[in-house]
Amino acid sequence: MAVEVISGRKTGIRYGGEGEPAVLLHCSLAHSGAWAGVMAGLADRLAMVAIDLPGHGATEFDPAQDIQDQACETTIAVLERMEAPAHLIGHSFGATVALRCAVERPDLVASVSMYEPVYFSLLAAGNPDAYAQEMKDAEAFAKHLLASEWQQAAEAFLNRWGSHGGFQVMPEAQQQYMLKTIPMILENTHSVIEDRVGPVTLQNIRQLDMPCLLMEGGRSPESIRLLNDLLEAALPSVQRRVFETTGHMGPLSHAPEFARVVRGFLFADDA
Repeated sequence: MAVEVISGRKTGIRYGGEGEPAVLLHCSLAHSGAWAGVMAGLADRLAMVAIDLPGHGATEFDPAQDIQDQACETTIAVLERMEAPAHLIGHSFGATVALRCAVERPDLVASVSMYEPVYFSLLAAGNPDAYAQEMKDAEAFAKHLLASEWQQAAEAFLNRWGSHGGFQVMPEAQQQYMLKTIPMILENTHSVIEDRVGPVTLQNIRQLDMPCLLMEGGRSPESIRLLNDLLEAALPSVQRRVFETTGHMGPLSHAPEFARVVRGFLFADDA
């Protein structure tokens, strides 16, 4: 892994593979190394750049600036230095960054592959009842997060989005990293969770003309399926895949399958 100054901030960044350019954006509480399994499965077809998102891995975070703003600024700076439009591949919060970059700079984006983009502000706009239920289901996690009860917040987060008891069985180094980074979820509340009209709307994603791949886990919370329903209806050129045997962490837990699905989407001869 390298550390580079991008858009004025120290940024952790990993390179791998050969072929068409691609940028990989990880989920909250992870870092660019989480893509190792996926990068191994795509290395013969894509020249990949995986970025540590703000406040994660080796990347600095400026608390005076919105976290998604920072993530998009960095991603667009990386895209601008590529010789051709790149494929964006994102997971969870990283997928929201990918979608926003596609909206703001479609000229730099060849395709977008998103696994469970947690853009709940779009759910608020398109399915208010489902949004209200998601906010209710997230109450226990939000309560611990707002009280700075980091371990309880981590346990509640993993119970919904990872695996029950997941925190307790993690290696200590992974536990400590999660406790360090979980406050960053507070920073993305304004970007993707609050009921507000932001830079990405169901209306402006209807203008995207690049191919999009929308993915989800069959064991994920119901709100994910309902949100992806909205996105599928709005995106003009979209394919959708469900990973029946996993949940929100599919790109990590099922990396070879995830890589095969993305290969099939981008290069049909590899399916």
